[in-house]
Amino acid sequence: MVGNTSFNEHDKEIFEYILDNIPDSITIVDENCKVIFFNSTAEKYYEVSKSEILGKDVVSFFPGALLPKVIEQGTSFYNVYNSPRQNSYIVLSAVPLHDKHGNIIGALARDRDITEIVKLSDLLNKTQLSLLQLEHKYSKISSSGESYFRKIISNNASFIQVINLCKNISKTPLNILLRGESGTGKELFAKAIHFESGRKGKFIPINCSAIPNELFESELFGYEPGAFTGAKNEGKIGKFEEAEGGTLFLDEIGDMPIELQPKLLRILEDGEVTRIGGNKPKKIDVRIVSASNKDIRELINENKFRKDLYYRLDVFQVSIPPLRDRKGDIVLLANKFLQEFCMEQGINIIEIPNDILDIFFAYSWEGNVRELRNVIQRSVIYASQDGKNKIEKEFLPSYMQKIKVDTISKIINLSEIKESDISLDEYMEKIEKRVIIETLKALNYNKSDVAKKLKIPRATLYYKMEKHGISNNAEMQNAIMQD
Repeated sequence: MVGNTSFNEHDKEIFEYILDNIPDSITIVDENCKVIFFNSTAEKYYEVSKSEILGKDVVSFFPGALLPKVIEQGTSFYNVYNSPRQNSYIVLSAVPLHDKHGNIIGALARDRDITEIVKLSDLLNKTQLSLLQLEHKYSKISSSGESYFRKIISNNASFIQVINLCKNISKTPLNILLRGESGTGKELFAKAIHFESGRKGKFIPINCSAIPNELFESELFGYEPGAFTGAKNEGKIGKFEEAEGGTLFLDEIGDMPIELQPKLLRILEDGEVTRIGGNKPKKIDVRIVSASNKDIRELINENKFRKDLYYRLDVFQVSIPPLRDRKGDIVLLANKFLQEFCMEQGINIIEIPNDILDIFFAYSWEGNVRELRNVIQRSVIYASQDGKNKIEKEFLPSYMQKIKVDTISKIINLSEIKESDISLDEYMEKIEKRVIIETLKALNYNKSDVAKKLKIPRATLYYKMEKHGISNNAEMQNAIMQD
């Protein structure tokens, strides 16, 4: 060990002996990023000898090393996923080293080999489909439903209420209509409701907008042998029969052909289904969960949807809010998709810088959660191909690159999270307060314009201003911004 005159030779030998026998890789650099210690585990793992690396710049051996960043920023990193070489995976932590005056004199990195864990995870992912099929043969439906609801994550109070509402109505026999824009996760909610319900049958999804009209009836109701030209000799089971004892998910129900709606209504009223070309109705026990990104009442007024069918389907309606109405979840979801995709593809974890989060906050997300996932996956691929360790603006879709934003960091300081022990809900309250204040200032306290800008009703704006103690003029700004 060099650079530490307070150790005598005996102390150094003991210290190095201890670090050499730690099962994790240990690397220590000085303030200039020169390697001053490299333990035996690191030698074996990276196949680099101490004689080669000691006294050399760590970046010349490990171009993606975190240690230079630690020294430059004085920041610690914990449990960062990395893949230093093909088919090799580690979790690393790195911390700055200070002298007694608080000056940075170097940094230490500890790398833990998780290659076998990652390979095991990959094996488990490959068997997921088989496990989902087997769960119907064993009495584990309730626990599966709970796991599906765990996939729906949020820190938004209103959205969490929607999740809890769906959990509570899952075990009832009521038909449910899920309302929400495309990409909000309606099918994920439908699956969670089915598995939480405890029903023993299958979850059968059918997209009403993706099936040609001429095939719709046979898909839904099935047909008998020889029912029409081109029919299979053995006939075909319909989706209703396939979902016996389970749940039939009718996605985009607003696009169901008007001529088929009376037949669906009859099945819901009688609890019986008759195949095309058959004359023997069959009793069925199927729970209907339907979904639409359209206003069914408007379709009724346009004579495109039957009112009596609507009331059969809409026994209980659940509205799933769009992503733009819960922007506090953007960071949470973006990082979740980032970690999942990087782990799945064996890519080093890529950073999402604040300037990219600024764009995410400013964007309207018409494609909602599905669009956010797609943007993250696309950006990670581009970053990986360019050898970058973070998402850059050029990796985003062209329509997002054009977005001009007032940097969120001018309104909120994301680094406060590291230094604060407040809860996430309290932190989000602080963000909401500052966003309202900055928007009021930018729009000269025109509350009508502010409400439009923030896409909330004026009554909601007044409520939030009163809740946060925000006055109606500029005189309060200095006091509030010092809060």
